Amino acid sequence: MAELALAAGAIFVAAFAQGVTGFGSGMISLVLLTLIWEIQQVVAITATFSIVMCAYFTWRLWAHISFTEIRLLLVGAAVGVPIGVTALAELDPKWIKGALGVFLTVYSIWSLKSRTESSTVVSSIWAVPAGFLSGLLSGAFNTGGPPVVLYGTERRWSNHAFRGNIQGYFAPVGALTLAMLANEGFVNEETLLINAKLLPFLLLGMVAGDRLADQVEEGAFRKILLFSLLAVGLNFTRAFFAAAPA
Repeated sequence: MAELALAAGAIFVAAFAQGVTGFGSGMISLVLLTLIWEIQQVVAITATFSIVMCAYFTWRLWAHISFTEIRLLLVGAAVGVPIGVTALAELDPKWIKGALGVFLTVYSIWSLKSRTESSTVVSSIWAVPAGFLSGLLSGAFNTGGPPVVLYGTERRWSNHAFRGNIQGYFAPVGALTLAMLANEGFVNEETLLINAKLLPFLLLGMVAGDRLADQVEEGAFRKILLFSLLAVGLNFTRAFFAAAPA
């Protein structure tokens, strides 16, 4: 019973964060649910829920999606997802998560302390490597948000465009990831039963977060994104060094 209560709380918080910022559900779920389940099972459960959330938010934010902005991201992700799914079974996740954690921590602190707002935007060519890394992380851990968040932040997407583009990107990426996880046997009757039990908490969280998002001012929205990235980066870095041999 305690296990189900923890899982329900984790899913609600993850879905709420997704509703507010447009990303983060996979990362929050990974951090909390791996306290009670193996990572392969957690990835399967959260990947299934990702489809539900992406379908809802894509419908809600359709008018704000720029397919010109996300098409190169999808090209990179199409290559990264299959490699990530293979890595889920073959590689020690601590190395990828550790490197990502250090990068996110440094970037977030630098952005929060040193940068001033600028009209300069990065070239769209960076969408391909961002999409590749995102696809890699989506396939391996269902945590593909950070690379796309960094890209969207540096492209200076507005808050509604940001949330829309993120969902427009993750809908096909999530479908590809889920299909490959099912093909590898990670998504099965056991994981789908857990999804069914936790579905009400997912729906409550994402609707509540979606309503709050409309009240968030754009400058505050950017800070929420950066603090979210910092939290993820610190957690991944801490976990990496905790697991490293003395």
